[in-house]
Amino acid sequence: MSRDPTDELISSLARDLRPVRPVRPLGREVLRVGAVAGAVTVAVVAGLGLRPGLEVVPGQTPFVVMALGLAVFGLGSISAALAFARPGLEGRGVTLALGSVVSLLVCVGISAFWLRAAPSTGDAVWGGARELPCVLFSITLALPAALFATYLAASAAPIHSSWTSVLTAAGGTALGMVAAHLTCRTPGAWHTVLTHALAPMIGAFLLVVPLALMLRRWQLAARS
Repeated sequence: MSRDPTDELISSLARDLRPVRPVRPLGREVLRVGAVAGAVTVAVVAGLGLRPGLEVVPGQTPFVVMALGLAVFGLGSISAALAFARPGLEGRGVTLALGSVVSLLVCVGISAFWLRAAPSTGDAVWGGARELPCVLFSITLALPAALFATYLAASAAPIHSSWTSVLTAAGGTALGMVAAHLTCRTPGAWHTVLTHALAPMIGAFLLVVPLALMLRRWQLAARS
């Protein structure tokens, strides 16, 4: 007796099925990326030491506030990137991304207000080419966390790959800038506020295409 074509189709489809790997919880993934960034920061600070001159005016307050702002922005952006890699969590991703930006802007505002209120040190707001080494250093330090976050996103379901890559690039650079910020040797208090705050945007511009390509490559590898 010949089999029903419907039964044959069902059997054929069942043979092609592959088990679906469960997506790990978002919070656990963010902690893993944070641990990578934290290890990089500890290694850099241990090797280079903290920024000198914090004991003089304008003091530690804007420096510490900016370090906190960069860390919050970095972790928030990575959280948003991984949320966009999970269907159904897009709304949380938008909230995390906006909250990260607001947090960094608030910290920049507090630091700028503190610097304006402190006695003038004669530092220029923009120092030209001397501003670049910190930015490039932060982008280099961003690579471990950014690549790891991209790998984790590829193992999930990154249907919004563009947002995932942009947020990973910005967040990874911010986390790299935490280490660069703590060890920065470039003179000028304004440098540690304005240039360091702009670094994640520059990093997002420079790293988004390489990270998008890596995301695509690892995503295809995960499906094979």
